[in-house]
Amino acid sequence: MRGERSAIVLCLALFAVLLVAFVAGWWSAPPSPQERLTQTAGVEMFAGGQVGDLSFINEYGDAVSLADLKGRWSLLFFGYTYCPDICPMTLMHMNRLMKRLTEDEREQLNVVLVSVDPERDKPEQLGQYMDYFNPEFTALTGNPDNMKKLASQLNAFFARVDREDGGYLMDHSANIVLLDSDLNYRGYIEPPHDPERMLPVIRSVLALP
Repeated sequence: MRGERSAIVLCLALFAVLLVAFVAGWWSAPPSPQERLTQTAGVEMFAGGQVGDLSFINEYGDAVSLADLKGRWSLLFFGYTYCPDICPMTLMHMNRLMKRLTEDEREQLNVVLVSVDPERDKPEQLGQYMDYFNPEFTALTGNPDNMKKLASQLNAFFARVDREDGGYLMDHSANIVLLDSDLNYRGYIEPPHDPERMLPVIRSVLALP
């Protein structure tokens, strides 16, 4: 009798151990792409609505619309060609990032500079600027009101700052905005945007449903 009781206790103990191991294994399962992004410092993801279509001019002087970006994830950065620091640094980082991605991954992405200084950022100026960093990148300029409307939809800002010498700079957001292939506003990535930090983030973004 005592032996039977011991056997039952032993079986129950083994079952408990197996149950704990199973539960522990379930909880320690690899995080999903969404979970990885949520756990990454400086990355905000959400189920944003679709961005309204707007018309622009690209770096070739062609009339384009935001809808032309559909079919790929888009990484948007608000900046300008006369920017002294953050803009060239960000585009340099994005170029290095693209080189680390596979060809298939690159084909799923648009990298877009949205000008916050359309007064000076004419197509020819933007074309030369983008060619310096990566000719595959896109630049958008055009009607200042449309630039402001797009920034407003994406929680971005920019403002002119006049200098004493008569010139001016533009104060602007430094985040990289994420639009999915249907132009839904899905989140943003705060600086720094160095490739080592960005690579796993972008791969997780591309793995999202």
